[in-house]
Amino acid sequence: MLRLFTLVLLMGTLLLAATSKQELDRAKKNLYSSSKSSQFKAYDTYKRYYIKALVNSDLKIQKRCLEGICIAGKKLRIDVDDYEKKLKKLKSQTKQKIVSVPKKRDVIKKEHLKQEHTSKTKNVKIRSQHALQDFHWQGSALVLSFDFDLRSKDVNFFKLKPTKKKGYRYVFDINALLLKKPKIFHKEIQRISISQYKQKKLRLVIESKKRLNMRFKRHGHDLEISMGISKVSAPKAKKIVRSHNYNKLIIIDPGHGGRDGGAVGYQRHLEKDIVLQVSKRLAKILKEDGYKVRMTRDRDKTLSLKYRTKFTRKNKPDLFISIHANSVPKKNAHKAKGIEIYYLDPKRGSQRSSRLERKENAADYNAMNSTITKLFSATQSRAKVIESNFLAIDMGQNVVTHLRDSNFKVKQAKVAGGNFWVLVGATSAAVLVEVGFVSHPKEVQLLINKKYQQSFAEGLADGVDQYFRNKARR
Repeated sequence: MLRLFTLVLLMGTLLLAATSKQELDRAKKNLYSSSKSSQFKAYDTYKRYYIKALVNSDLKIQKRCLEGICIAGKKLRIDVDDYEKKLKKLKSQTKQKIVSVPKKRDVIKKEHLKQEHTSKTKNVKIRSQHALQDFHWQGSALVLSFDFDLRSKDVNFFKLKPTKKKGYRYVFDINALLLKKPKIFHKEIQRISISQYKQKKLRLVIESKKRLNMRFKRHGHDLEISMGISKVSAPKAKKIVRSHNYNKLIIIDPGHGGRDGGAVGYQRHLEKDIVLQVSKRLAKILKEDGYKVRMTRDRDKTLSLKYRTKFTRKNKPDLFISIHANSVPKKNAHKAKGIEIYYLDPKRGSQRSSRLERKENAADYNAMNSTITKLFSATQSRAKVIESNFLAIDMGQNVVTHLRDSNFKVKQAKVAGGNFWVLVGATSAAVLVEVGFVSHPKEVQLLINKKYQQSFAEGLADGVDQYFRNKARR
């Protein structure tokens, strides 16, 4: 009887292991799918099996799941900093455990391989999320932006002998992935091509009929390539031709107001004033594009979070956009900067979003505590969470594109889940946009710049339209 029980238990364990493998293999396929919903499925699967692996102390599955979570997070613009730290820690632990004396034949084999492998970039390890993000022209220089800090051994540059057909050719081999092939042009350059040369190496080839004064340098995530050519004047942001969405209602919520000034920034610039200016610009653009728009406030007026939530529930909008500005204490004021867009998701908060939650929910904290906030936000449907994430991604991408087209140097917009009370009221997709840090001495000067505000608002509007177009296809 005991043997039979043991046999059944063993068969059950094997069946469970086989099921886990199938699920993780399916998650891997979904991870590299072009569909965002498939990528979300992969993200959730990896998180579920990571928890199981923790319980079972299965380091191999933990590592596989953490790698999947990190890749999915990068693709979906989800904050996975904590998981990346865990993965790094896990890898260091496993390296310490696997210490063995090499056999003689292994040493000989290693020496043989060493002689064969003469490439400068040998033994370079690249995480799969090491990829080209985008490019832009900065004056006469071509800037390639990556999602990791470039090291000297990540970039290999060489020239090819000029020929009658192809002229001068300059080649950059970069240890990175090419997720999407960009089209790069310049009137003085014969051809600029970029491709996935090897599995983990992309190749940039610049062809010119005349000799170029080629120079390059690394700036963190960016590779700046100067060629001694004329400057590129940034074109005006292209206006997307939109259909008239008369049946779509969008509520714009400028944060704070009246007695509640919000964050007090560098040189006493107030959050409430900046976000109202951006919100008005966004409302005007959306109205011109045929959307119905209502604002929780269109002047300097004190509003409670309870009122904002009630206003939203009463109007039942198709989208809800709350506009805020960020800040940090004075000691970190020069460090913290950038655009952040949050969607309501109590399951995917981070330390940074928790700090913001306390800040943005503070207005009504006497009437409700964090437990009540979590209780209400937990009732939100998964469909709303997913759609809100899609909206946040679309808005973030378009804002960055518009600002760069208007010659403002900005990095990628961060997208993450958070537990914000003001987003609970919306029954449809809802996001909270942090336009930047009023506490940063340089960034606040951009935030009060009218051209910057207009470009930011146009990016948000294009993000709204892209969201509706993508939603129609899903």
